[in-house]
Amino acid sequence: DDVGGGAVVVSGGDIGDSTGGAPSKLLGSVDAARRRGQLVNEESELDELAVVNTVVENRVLVVVDDKKDKGAASILSRLTSLLNDAFDSDISVDTYSPSSNIPIGGKNAQTAIIFASSLNDRSSLESLLGRILKRTAPVGGGSVGMPPSHVLIVSALGTERTNKMPYSMQNLFGGKLDKLGEIERGIGAISRSRIAGKQSPLDYTVVKFGDVASDDNKGGGDEDTIAIQPGDVLDGEIGPNAAANVLLQAMAYQPYARNATLCTTGSLPLDAELAMDTAAWNDKFLCLSGPELLRVEAGRGAGDDDEGVLDSKFEQLRQYVKQWSMNYEGDRKGTGLTTPVLVRTSRRPPSEFDGVVARSGVRILFQTTNTGDRYKSATEERKEENERSAVGGTGAKKPASANKVKPIMVKARKEGGVEVLVEKTTSGNIRIRARRCNMDSKTTVKEMSEEVIVRSLKKAVEAWVKARDVAGF
Repeated sequence: DDVGGGAVVVSGGDIGDSTGGAPSKLLGSVDAARRRGQLVNEESELDELAVVNTVVENRVLVVVDDKKDKGAASILSRLTSLLNDAFDSDISVDTYSPSSNIPIGGKNAQTAIIFASSLNDRSSLESLLGRILKRTAPVGGGSVGMPPSHVLIVSALGTERTNKMPYSMQNLFGGKLDKLGEIERGIGAISRSRIAGKQSPLDYTVVKFGDVASDDNKGGGDEDTIAIQPGDVLDGEIGPNAAANVLLQAMAYQPYARNATLCTTGSLPLDAELAMDTAAWNDKFLCLSGPELLRVEAGRGAGDDDEGVLDSKFEQLRQYVKQWSMNYEGDRKGTGLTTPVLVRTSRRPPSEFDGVVARSGVRILFQTTNTGDRYKSATEERKEENERSAVGGTGAKKPASANKVKPIMVKARKEGGVEVLVEKTTSGNIRIRARRCNMDSKTTVKEMSEEVIVRSLKKAVEAWVKARDVAGF
């Protein structure tokens, strides 16, 4: 269905439900598309005789300096072809250098692609977005301008590993990778700072590429070797066709790529491109949901019911994981955790979009510690002391109203956690995935606690798989 009567199209069910599975075209932010539809309706209500043109041209704005990013031209050439093949109507791709007169409001593009290497630093990004995200007033009775609602930053591998070779050498002179890292963090901060109701929603995606190869057939193979992982963990080159296809997926088809950072390497020869169906792409991007911390393949299902979800191997592994999680209930002594946790049953349903026909699991939720939200600054402590002194410090009787002060109800903060999922895929395989959960923009990632849980889970599952292999089933 069209959302907002314009260019942003969302079809299929919600991600994560049991019915969603149809590919969704997500050029621009979904929230912005809905807002566009509201504006159109408001204009229609103001003038019943007005004829409102709801057809919005599909447009992508690109900011790049070809002299600083030599591989950009080959990627963008292929991306333009892919975009026009993906959408029924033509896509206008407008390319500008950072020093050119970039239109205010981004020329009403739904998506802006910015090559981070073309910018000087984070302040350059902020100035650029301050211009292209500005809404323009209607001209000559036209509609209000709609600036880009999805910004895709093309960055480089190694921005989070500048203390490791070879990235430490790349960063040695001029701090090139440090500057790119600042730009990556800047787009996330800008997206999170948008004021609901006053500013249009803004999604972001950071895509990290290695060096761009001359072509995708360099390795001589005819199969894709594309690898996608959250964060900054991969090493290697990427072919221009592979890079263009990853950008297309992040822009138009993959909701998990929204408000996420990913790294990618590999190649995609044109002959192999046809073999990459929707399910294959969905599975490559699934690791961004959470994001994913661990994936262990447990082999084929038992095949008790190939047409349904009943599978004895799945059931056994589900019970095994549930029993494993009981180690974290109650006293956490011996678990290696320094953070208190609660263990709860996961209610995440199967999803055709995720390629999962059966799913079960647990959520290990981190809890607030005395060194977290309960910490009071020196200023807060002095304020409380002054209040106590004013009320009872002189020996005077407390006024009746002091005893009737209603406690302030504070919504509990999300402290993070690890969700462990046992899944049977549409292809009949059984796997274990661990992903972050119970997160929001204010959550502090507890990496040490995550590592303890993931390490224990991996050891337990690998032992389970090995025991079944030895037993011969």
